[in-house]
Amino acid sequence: MYEYASYFSVDGLLAKVSELTGEACCDLLEKALTLYVLLMQGDIAAATKVFIISALGYFICPIDAVPDALPIVGYSDDLAILAALLSQLDDLINADVKKEVKRLMPSACC
Repeated sequence: MYEYASYFSVDGLLAKVSELTGEACCDLLEKALTLYVLLMQGDIAAATKVFIISALGYFICPIDAVPDALPIVGYSDDLAILAALLSQLDDLINADVKKEVKRLMPSACC
């Protein structure tokens, strides 16, 4: 997955987030934004940052296992990767992280 790290940029992530609309994307957006907030905190291990950057790079990358253009299933692989990583980082997600994610979430998801 490290090859996807080159696709990560804050601008790329924000562009991808702004592309996604509708309630169906809310879970995916919440996971992506949670990883972004964790990354921006800065007080996490370098290896954790690499995993987060790689996962977000995969999310941003237009070429992945299941093309994002496919209706309904297009983001299933992205969701699975983000969820798997978040399950390993659960102890880092505190009230401040949740508050910031909620602030960043599109209004359609709140």
